[in-house]
Formats: sequence, C-alpha cells, structure tokens
Amino acid sequence: MKKIILTALVAVASLSANAQVWLGGSLGFNYEKESVKHGGDASNTTFTIAPEIGYSLSDKWDIALALNESLISVKDGDTMNTFSINPYARYTYYTTGKVGFFLDFGFSVGTTNLGLDDNGLIAKSKDNATTWGIGVRPGVKFAASDKVTFVASLGGLGFKQYKLGDYKDSNVGFNVDGNALKFGVYYAF
Repeated sequence: MKKIILTALVAVASLSANAQVWLGGSLGFNYEKESVKHGGDASNTTFTIAPEIGYSLSDKWDIALALNESLISVKDGDTMNTFSINPYARYTYYTTGKVGFFLDFGFSVGTTNLGLDDNGLIAKSKDNATTWGIGVRPGVKFAASDKVTFVASLGGLGFKQYKLGDYKDSNVGFNVDGNALKFGVYYAF
C-alpha cells in the first residue's frame, strides 16, 4: 500500500513540475442585418466576453474552464443575455517551432434570459432558456513568448440543445464558416 501511495505522489509531483497556470480569453462582436423586401429590416448586435483559466499538464494536454457572457441587442431595443460555463481539455497533436495545432474537447451548459417583448422575435417569458452542448473544435496557437500565446479556432463538430418550456431545439453539425472564427490570447504564470 505504501508503494502505491508513494507512486501516486511521485506521479502528481511530476505533473505539477511541468504544469503551468494560464489566464486569458476572448472578446467577440457581431452585427447582423436582415432585409425583407416587404417586411422591413431586422438587425441585432452581439457582444461576447469569454474569460478562461487553464492548467498545462504537459506539452500535449491542457485543461481549462471558460465562462461565456453574451449580450444580444435587437434593433427595437430588446435584449437577451446568455451565460455559459465551458470546461474543456485541449490536445496539441502537432507542434513546429512556436506554432501548435490542437483539438479542444469540451462541453457547455448555460442559460439565456429572454428580454424580448411581444413585438420581438420571442414573446416575453418568465422562464429562462437552458442550453447544453458537447463537441470538438480545431485550432492553432502561436507562442509569442514564454508567457504570451495567441490562439485561433474555427468551427467544430458537435451537438447542441436549446430548451425553453415545452420548446426544444437540437442541433448536430459540422461548422467551418467564418462566423465560427474565434481569437484569444493567454498569459502564463
């Protein structure tokens, strides 16, 4: 029993010796406008902040927790607020020099506060919508220094579900368009 405990302590100590904590995240902004020939224009603006904290276990593996807060403002002044928690594991499968290519394996769980009135897209509701998802997202990282890393990811493969009362929307997909492009920066301690 002592040998097992000693072996476990040595394994944890070796992981801790290689480990590095990093902070970072991303900011996002999106403006969308739709024009309907006989129905007028509709537009919305989305602002997103997504701080992250992570832990590098080795040259290949990181674990992290990201928080995602989005505020969506519709043309008529209505708003929606979305919050989600997104833990993930990152596997860096190829590195050349300062550039590494990775896959993020993660899931998310969140809530959306609907603030639209009867003239909006969704009637005002006392209930919050819940969302959850699971997926894989490819990306690339560039180590500008020992402390600063720039990250970009594009699209992903996954499953997402949105539920509000009796309404449920499920989505399975592979997304690689420009709307799914995400940039971030990390600072390691």
